[in-house]
Amino acid sequence: MNSSSKETHSKSDEIWHLSQQLGISIWKNLLSLPESDDNHTPALINLERSIQFTFVVQSAERDGLKAQIFVSEKTNLISLCKYLPFLFKRYQIFLCADNLIQQRILAFSHDEMLQEDNQAKKNLSYLLEKAAQDNASDIHIESLSGTKQVRMRIDGKLKKVSLPEQIDERLFIKIKLHSRMDIAQKRAPQDGHFPFISSYGKHFDLRVSTVPGINGEKIVLRLLPATSVQFSMEEMGFSSRHIAIIKKCIRVKTGMILFTGPTGSGKTTSLYSILKELQSEALNILTIEDPVEYRLNGITQVEVNNLAGISFASALRSFLRQDPDVILVGEIRDTETAQIAARAAQTGHLVLSTLHSNNVFEAIHRLKNLGVKGDDIATSLKLLVSQRLVPRSCNCNMSPDCQLCSGKGVSGRIPILETLQISPVIKKMLSYEEALSDIEKISFSEGFVSMRDFGTKLVAENTISAIELDSICPAG
Repeated sequence: MNSSSKETHSKSDEIWHLSQQLGISIWKNLLSLPESDDNHTPALINLERSIQFTFVVQSAERDGLKAQIFVSEKTNLISLCKYLPFLFKRYQIFLCADNLIQQRILAFSHDEMLQEDNQAKKNLSYLLEKAAQDNASDIHIESLSGTKQVRMRIDGKLKKVSLPEQIDERLFIKIKLHSRMDIAQKRAPQDGHFPFISSYGKHFDLRVSTVPGINGEKIVLRLLPATSVQFSMEEMGFSSRHIAIIKKCIRVKTGMILFTGPTGSGKTTSLYSILKELQSEALNILTIEDPVEYRLNGITQVEVNNLAGISFASALRSFLRQDPDVILVGEIRDTETAQIAARAAQTGHLVLSTLHSNNVFEAIHRLKNLGVKGDDIATSLKLLVSQRLVPRSCNCNMSPDCQLCSGKGVSGRIPILETLQISPVIKKMLSYEEALSDIEKISFSEGFVSMRDFGTKLVAENTISAIELDSICPAG
């Protein structure tokens, strides 16, 4: 054995004997350390970093209880023993995973850095206030090659935003800290959320998502109103014809109503306007969503939580034992959810949900692909609605003095729809699993109006522009 190996072996023995004298216990929580209400000053953080340890002091320490000292196989125990008597009167030492100590030190370090430098705080406050003021639905913070970029989705379109201060990693860290994410984790996606109240008193629940890119992380914040639902179908801009069709279908509270369309087309918002129409003391209404986007008083709202075993399908099964009248399923995305939803609609419940498809006829095909039989589609389905959101034209001729659009030429967005009621003839065709092209022909003969035709009518009324209609619903 060479001299270097002997020296290393001797040092290991020394540290082992020292650890036995200190009476180190094993910390059995592999995922986290306890929270501490003691302020870690910059001097203490530097000491923790150099020796590779951390500590937790609860308020009860004033009553004589022990401080909790956390060490790992990388801790310099000899140096630690020199400082401990000067730091704490009584203490107990625990051995834990090194990554827990590193995460805690990193979190304290960044907290201290952000308290001293308000640049990240200023940028975040500016972004959230601007998003609330401009009615943005999402904020995108992106890492590009050698720089950062911020965009906001306003009226369905992403627009670049300039910030008063330069953006750097501190903004990402600040958002992660607010969202209770692991600030040391940059190579795997993370999800979180935190509340925000604007200077105008608007309440939001911010849903935060991160993904690792080749140039660094990207963070997207979705602004969800935390206030109760106040809007109706009329306020959303539904035409009188579509409102009459929907109200007719929800009058008898059985069957399934599906809203279809791409992400961001307003499907969930439309479903909540229907829930508001239905809401009454006489009805038991339950929802399962991922996540809950709107609050509606007087109904039971459940959020998907895969860690707790709450999925769309498992929640639906539980709902059927809760004496429901109306059930809202945030999205039908798998066979089990589709089949349970169809069964619930067949057994005297009104089921509202969303489905990803381009139009109402493709929605039928999508249900078949999800394993719902033709008979079950025929007996459960009551109404299909396909929806898009289109910027509403402003008649100010892009005047910069216009208080509605500020010269942009558009003011908010308006839904354009196509609705397919399941008539007795279509019900029979669904049951016999006849071709969708034949169902489409019968639908037009019964008065079906396609989304393109409805949008063309809105263009003629100068409600939307032909360019916007073509972008979401091309001719032919």
